[in-house]
Amino acid sequence: MKNKTNNSADLILEARGISKKFGQQRLFRDISLRIEAGHSLAVTGPNGSGKSTLLRVLAGLQRPDAGEVAIHGKKTAGAHGLGDIGLMGPLVVPYRELTARENILFAARDDRDRDALFAMLEDFGLGPHADKQVGSYSTGMIQRLKFCLALAGDPSLLFLDEPGSNLDEPGKKKLYSAIGSMSGKIIVIATNDRNEFALCERELRLGQ
Repeated sequence: MKNKTNNSADLILEARGISKKFGQQRLFRDISLRIEAGHSLAVTGPNGSGKSTLLRVLAGLQRPDAGEVAIHGKKTAGAHGLGDIGLMGPLVVPYRELTARENILFAARDDRDRDALFAMLEDFGLGPHADKQVGSYSTGMIQRLKFCLALAGDPSLLFLDEPGSNLDEPGKKKLYSAIGSMSGKIIVIATNDRNEFALCERELRLGQ
């Protein structure tokens, strides 16, 4: 991993008493947590408990109704709060009119090695389809591409919302192996899949 402006070894993500409602329904309340670089958290809970919303709040993409999220002790501010993040989820979709190569170059930092990015597509079984428009992809192929796009910017913080959904068994095996081999990142996974939260050191269960 190339050095960034912030020292990723000193990276700390904190939530301080965050709460969120959807209409009159309270999704979660007064959540506080601290995650340091090289550590991971699984967010679990029944459907509708706010797993995806919590991920977006932690990623700085959505404001909490109360409390705050901070990185390096500095409060985040809306969608531009963290910057150095990789996000994979239903609301993050590749450009269908572009190819996989074009999508990953668009998502990558300018200083990333193109050959390494294209090798990642190969590694996830997308090499033979890398020059096809994403609109022709199956749901499983799109899911594989989403993971590659989440990594394209070499983020220090990685937020994954049900990353194994729509993947076949070989795809899940490859995905879990890649997540398990990462070091130095903060990883937060929203999931109810035991194989996925087993990849994490800690579990936060919503809806209790």
